Amino acid sequence: MSRSTDELIAALRRVEIPTLGHFLEEGFCDQDLRPVNSGPQLVGRARTLDLTEPDAFAVNRALLALAPGDVLVIRVAGRGHAPVGAVTAHAAIAQGAAGIVVDGPVTDQAALRELQDRLPVFATGLTARTTKRSGALSGETDEALDRVVEVAGVSVRPGDLVLGDAQGILILPPDGPGDDVLDAALASDAAEPALVARIASGEPLSAILATGTD
Repeated sequence: MSRSTDELIAALRRVEIPTLGHFLEEGFCDQDLRPVNSGPQLVGRARTLDLTEPDAFAVNRALLALAPGDVLVIRVAGRGHAPVGAVTAHAAIAQGAAGIVVDGPVTDQAALRELQDRLPVFATGLTARTTKRSGALSGETDEALDRVVEVAGVSVRPGDLVLGDAQGILILPPDGPGDDVLDAALASDAAEPALVARIASGEPLSAILATGTD
């Protein structure tokens, strides 16, 4: 039986993301997108912002559009300006955001680390050069928000599931990886401690490790 949305989110919070890597090949962002702080495992729904200009007002509008559980996913054209720092992070927390992912740099690393238990943040690096109050993306229709963006080699759509941990970011479709994959990954995680204990006990590896020759 398929999981409800709440059940899916809860299950994704329990599964180890590298375990999903045993079963999935697509959706893993490039390795240069890394955690800035050491917060809890990130799980939430993408709210995307295509920052084609370094416009701080566009970032603020995206923050105001966030709902609880959202992950703000920002593509920074040229990766030259930081759209996220201390104030942005606090604003995201106030909106109930689950985290922030930036295909580009961020700033105020020390402040972001202080907030790590409340807001996981991922980025490609750090810079002191930040977005400006330019209004370059202002208009009656904000086309920068909620569009498909390319983030570290993966296309992200509004509503996609965003998972993140110390290893990086995984993007999944809105209905997740599928019950079969998720159930298999959870079962693999549950079995791992006993497997490690067998290895640590000195049991012959030939009796433990699958080689594909059986």
